[in-house]
Amino acid sequence: MNLKGLKKLLTKELILSKEVFLIGHNNIDLDAFAAMAGFSLITKFFKNKTYLIINDKEIEPSTKIALEDLKTKLNIISITEAKKLITKKSILVILDTNKPKLISANNLLESFKNVIVIDHHTKTSDTLKSENVYIDEKASSTSEIVSMLLYRFKIKVPKQYATVMLGGIALDTNNFMYKMTRKTFFYCYYLSTKGADVDEAQMFLKQDLEEYVNRSKMIANTKIEGEIAIATGQKGKIYTTQELAKTADLLLEFKGIKSSFAIGYLEKNKVGISARSIGKINVGKLMEEYGGGGHKTEAATIIEGITVKKVEESLKEKIK
Repeated sequence: MNLKGLKKLLTKELILSKEVFLIGHNNIDLDAFAAMAGFSLITKFFKNKTYLIINDKEIEPSTKIALEDLKTKLNIISITEAKKLITKKSILVILDTNKPKLISANNLLESFKNVIVIDHHTKTSDTLKSENVYIDEKASSTSEIVSMLLYRFKIKVPKQYATVMLGGIALDTNNFMYKMTRKTFFYCYYLSTKGADVDEAQMFLKQDLEEYVNRSKMIANTKIEGEIAIATGQKGKIYTTQELAKTADLLLEFKGIKSSFAIGYLEKNKVGISARSIGKINVGKLMEEYGGGGHKTEAATIIEGITVKKVEESLKEKIK
């Protein structure tokens, strides 16, 4: 399905639907939230009752700031609340992931007659089996794709929404350093014409000092093998997915590094891997082997019942 086909599909389904439920992936990040917020402008244009399902117990700082900025304008609900509101005329739109196992509401899928997926991550065997799946792997982010739709539907975009969406693009491009195409630059410009504030967008990505210190310690514990850098977290230290992602991003900035991995405990028995690549290694496919996934240049996974050391050893074997 191309963008023209997606616009046609959305026009048809949103006219026929009454309620629209939007959801992103587990451990929602700024791109997923920004895409959901931006897409809600499209559903409101079609006069649909719109709900954003956010079920995470903890939300990373950048997303929390953006959510605070827009929470009075959005109907944010939990899975439990969603179950009470679904009707035969409801539609579910999944944003920033194409794999049911990566959303917290995968048990809700069977409750919807119509499900639409909009994403920029690689399509795999785990991708939702549906004709209504739009994936643009060349897009920098799902926020970019939603910006394309807003542009084509000629929808008014308030300044706050435009700023949050610009922040979503900034996050997934590592502050506009990677995955920037002519289209990405154009839609950043488009959002700026809607009042997107670059300085405010940067505020979403401001670093917490304690997180920075933790990340510095992880980087100090980095092993480099040729063009590959693997950073591991401190023993007994719990990290956030955002900390791992930022560590992997930072490692890629060093001279000679083409692929980077940050490994750390997310919980006592859960280990996270954040992976980045600008070289030959397809980290999306690599993370699929651990039950995760993503894009060929950016991916992640969460593994239960294993130690950081064991994950590091396994990863080294796979990338030999």
